Amino acid sequence: MNASNLSPATMSWAAKQRLLEYAQAMRLAEIIYQDPNGQVCVVHAVVREILSRAGGDFVVLSKGQVVAADHIIMIDGERLTKE
Repeated sequence: MNASNLSPATMSWAAKQRLLEYAQAMRLAEIIYQDPNGQVCVVHAVVREILSRAGGDFVVLSKGQVVAADHIIMIDGERLTKE
């Protein structure tokens, strides 16, 4: 999966701060997100980087996944998106 396959969207400031905390701590997290096909995915990975490209925010995970920020539902049981 690469960033060009994802719909760009920006994340809220609070969500971005939360993800930046995970990236700085380099700690393993359970991340639940929705892939471009609508499937809900659960991964255990480290948040490596937060990118802003083409008007959207993306999260790079340690396992190589690039996830659109607005597709992340929860991180370690804490909801990042609105229901």
